[in-house]
Amino acid sequence: MKRNILLCVAGGTPAIITETLWALKEKGESVDEIRVITTKEGREKLLTGKINGRGAIDESLLDKEHGRFYQFQKDFPKYAEKIKFQAPESFYILTNKETGVPNPRDNEDDWLDDILTDEDNEKIANQICEIVRELSADETTKIHASIAGGRKTMGLYLMTAMQLFGRKDDVLSHVLVSKDVEFQAPKFFYKTPNDEPILAPNDEAKTKKDGSILTTADVNIYLAEIPFIKLRGLGGDLFHKPISNFGDFVLNTQRNLNYLENASELVLNFKRNSIRVFNREAELSLREFFVYVMFAFFRAENIGENGFVGLDEITEDDLEKVCRLFVDVEDDDLAIQYFKEKRKRSAFVYKLDVNIVREDLLEKKRKDYLKYGYASPREVQVSINEANKKVMDEYRQIIGKTSHKLEDAKIDSRFDFVRKGEKGGYFYGLDIEPNKIIFENN
Repeated sequence: MKRNILLCVAGGTPAIITETLWALKEKGESVDEIRVITTKEGREKLLTGKINGRGAIDESLLDKEHGRFYQFQKDFPKYAEKIKFQAPESFYILTNKETGVPNPRDNEDDWLDDILTDEDNEKIANQICEIVRELSADETTKIHASIAGGRKTMGLYLMTAMQLFGRKDDVLSHVLVSKDVEFQAPKFFYKTPNDEPILAPNDEAKTKKDGSILTTADVNIYLAEIPFIKLRGLGGDLFHKPISNFGDFVLNTQRNLNYLENASELVLNFKRNSIRVFNREAELSLREFFVYVMFAFFRAENIGENGFVGLDEITEDDLEKVCRLFVDVEDDDLAIQYFKEKRKRSAFVYKLDVNIVREDLLEKKRKDYLKYGYASPREVQVSINEANKKVMDEYRQIIGKTSHKLEDAKIDSRFDFVRKGEKGGYFYGLDIEPNKIIFENN
């Protein structure tokens, strides 16, 4: 079972944490641990209930005697008594460092009092992304991120970080309370088991329009779960590295999105021996390109099983058809012979022709037999299976090298070779829509 982490941003109104907690309790969703992203001022509010001398001890969450979180645990022991939430381990206090996950051992002089300047925002963007990246790397956790507290930019950066790193089960939410207490009741933290008066900033009980006392029973707490697009992994290589520049990370992710949006056509360029998908290109050796073109041709012409063939089923006639894509010959001429004569480094084609490979093996075996006097050359035989194995090994080597080059060029795996079937009966092909395959000669 996954460990459920409630990740909040908090500043001058830490009540959003217990309000969210109460709403999750009502929905039957468990919380194992609370983590809070905050500033130096936010930390003071969480611990003492005050910022710059304003506030009261009973507006804190974690004061040992008056902390509202501890009261929440007493009010709802079955739900909350085992929730881990304590200072300083549960705090991410944002710092003036360029990036990195804030640590309880950070020097207090590095803590940000508030988030005001462009430089502050750049730093907290990096740090909040690093926090979510680290938490989401743990497959044993589920994150419920609340964007309701703190500066608006903190919530926005948390939402962006969740879009970039959030996983299938992770959740994003915003909590709201009735307008009667939204800004005018700093000591409301959740709906208590027994009705309690709602107090105004001057500690006087608030009243309703009819003159009666406003109590916790009259307050509604709304938890709005926010659907969000999960782009996990689209940051490319940066996904696995510390984020030192949030802007660059977002730009890189946008480029990957643009690539996916436009990556529908596969262009095979015979002049460059290259495979191009949108703005990404892999240049291959002639033999790698030849084999890739072959399987693209099989797919485009629906040869075999929807373009998928066994490596031992590729015939000399198939090779001839592919060679005609590379060279311009008359119908009566052999393209495979012309290809071998005109294209440099084309000797590999012999290794793909089963009949030629079989004859070469037979000739070699004849010479060996004569050399060592093992038998009469007339007794020498080479089975078709021996030749097929040699050819299949050549194909596998070429396919493996091609796949690595596609990966290095960051071409989506949709355009890589696909293997189907079971051991002993594998067949290969490209799982691409035939009308998306384009052969380009310029």
